[in-house]
Amino acid sequence: MIIKKSFIPICCIYLLVGCVQTKTIENLQIAEGIGYDSADKKKYELTLDVAIFSTGKDKKVTNTTLSDVNFTGYGAARSAQNESPKPVTVGKVLVAVYGEELAKKGVIKILDGLKRHPSIGRMVDFCVIEGNAKELLEGTYAFEETPSRYLKNLLEHHKTGNLPSTNYHEFMYNYSSKGQDPFMVLVKKQNDKIKLSGLALFKEDKYIDAIRGDKLFLFKMLYEHIDYGTYEASFPEEDTYIALETIKSKVDYQIKKGMTSPEIEITVKAKAFINEVISDIKLQNAADERKLEKMIEAHLKESSLQMIKDFQEKGIDPLGFGDRVRSQTRGWKADKWRELYPDASVDVKIKFDIIEKGITE
Repeated sequence: MIIKKSFIPICCIYLLVGCVQTKTIENLQIAEGIGYDSADKKKYELTLDVAIFSTGKDKKVTNTTLSDVNFTGYGAARSAQNESPKPVTVGKVLVAVYGEELAKKGVIKILDGLKRHPSIGRMVDFCVIEGNAKELLEGTYAFEETPSRYLKNLLEHHKTGNLPSTNYHEFMYNYSSKGQDPFMVLVKKQNDKIKLSGLALFKEDKYIDAIRGDKLFLFKMLYEHIDYGTYEASFPEEDTYIALETIKSKVDYQIKKGMTSPEIEITVKAKAFINEVISDIKLQNAADERKLEKMIEAHLKESSLQMIKDFQEKGIDPLGFGDRVRSQTRGWKADKWRELYPDASVDVKIKFDIIEKGITE
């Protein structure tokens, strides 16, 4: 009986395998990146970064691009494939790049095509390029990687540092949420390099503002726990400049009167190594160390509150205050929260510990 019961499923497996159309990698063009730019008459220009796998001994991977213009991303992709001698598959897409002009007009119509495509993974990274997506994907870069692989590796590297967690899934979740605005990584092409230049902030689906430089660390510190990060604190009035490295921090939110007169208290506990200090403070005793800690705490608090105030004035909520209030408040309503958010009271408490000062004389 055991043999008879197993015989039918095994036969079915062989039949199914026989029905699948298999293609070797040499017979496919694999798109690793997708770029979107604005075009005339409400059309989009789509660019596919296609990997070309060498059949020689070196197994080198090069790339080419295919592009076309149409009213939908799907239509442009089909038209672009008219230039390809082999079928193009998008099952290995690493990044989707949006031109700055398109991102300012809104990206949700384009995202509809990606959302419906069963082969697009939810861990694809989204980026806004300062300039043109096609130009970035057509570039030749110093690190001898295809543009999409270079960009993907760049983003993965910085996510272990100051860049907050972000990808296709998280962007769509934040966009769909009534209590948070989404964001994407902001990059730019700089000669033969791709450079991380900040975080593109969206109001609904439109790119309206950016976070740059050390503010990336501040944003991540308030947004999520940090296992590693770097920050440079400057105190020109005291001629003191401090480079912090290997920062580990945790953030906690406490909400009061969430749907009447919101009071949001953010507590950050951070530990760091001091990598470099340019100052008259010599860090030779506990008093000097505590003085430096208090300076850093005050600096981080002031900078964080200023950034939050800017968000409130622009009517954007990338830190997800609305979602955090909703999780701690009964009777939360999106429309009411949007009225309350610009005037919500926010306080930031920083507890900063220097756990290593480096080698000193």
